[in-house]
Amino acid sequence: METRAAPPEAVNFSVKHSQDVSVEVISRDQSDLAPANGAKQWLLDPATFLQIQMTQPSVETNDSKVTIGYYGENDKHPINQAGIFLTGIGISLDVDADHDGVVEKNNPKKATWTWGPDGQGAILLVNCDKENPFSSTEDCQDEKVFSKEDLEDMSRMILRTQGPGRLPTGYEMVLHIPLSDSDKVGVFYLQNPFFGQRYIHILGRRKLSHVVKYTGGSAELEFFVEGLRFPDESFDGLVSIHVSLLEPMAEGIPQTPIFTDTVVFRVAPWIMTPNILPPIRVFVCR
Repeated sequence: METRAAPPEAVNFSVKHSQDVSVEVISRDQSDLAPANGAKQWLLDPATFLQIQMTQPSVETNDSKVTIGYYGENDKHPINQAGIFLTGIGISLDVDADHDGVVEKNNPKKATWTWGPDGQGAILLVNCDKENPFSSTEDCQDEKVFSKEDLEDMSRMILRTQGPGRLPTGYEMVLHIPLSDSDKVGVFYLQNPFFGQRYIHILGRRKLSHVVKYTGGSAELEFFVEGLRFPDESFDGLVSIHVSLLEPMAEGIPQTPIFTDTVVFRVAPWIMTPNILPPIRVFVCR
């Protein structure tokens, strides 16, 4: 607990908070949930700290608050108070991690990948065909979407957000990929879904990050992901995509991520069998 801001005569402190906030007081040998009404006091100790969590997204910016009251020995009323305002924003980057064709919200296995019959993890295809017969290159070599068939070669990814109508001043939400994955994965964003659909290339190759427009309320933004390179001896097939909420710092200092969510894809390998190999089982669909 930061004691330098406390009055010199302060010995104890209390925590009062909004109903949609959870505050845990963690000391040297125990932890307690602070009651919302601030009725309990703890010893003011530099080794004590507070763990603060929002239990639900905010409706408005700064609509929740945590107030610290400082008390002298045996005092019933605080000598002084300090407080912070909070804004809760729900952010979930989602993929089809269990191969059922549904992009579930916040699947706990979305950031890992496991082989086997009980395995899990999102799959990505290398978009190596040509939907445009007049194109001189494979689809994975360009940064355009020519048709619905081109999208069917990609994996869906959904960014779900919930919160106030706008982010606090200076905050941004950013999609980003590591430099090491920039030649292995590409991401397209559906712009203006209701007024002439247009797919914009936002990540991959020279593009490592993209600022996502925060729309407020409960929203879903749909993205399409394509593989650019097959796994080989120098690439295990795993690629990751992240979304981060950036917080402004002092002037001249870059924004700092205060939350990051991650999804992982495995790029499907190239599989080719000889044409003289007898079939074992044939699947037919229409």
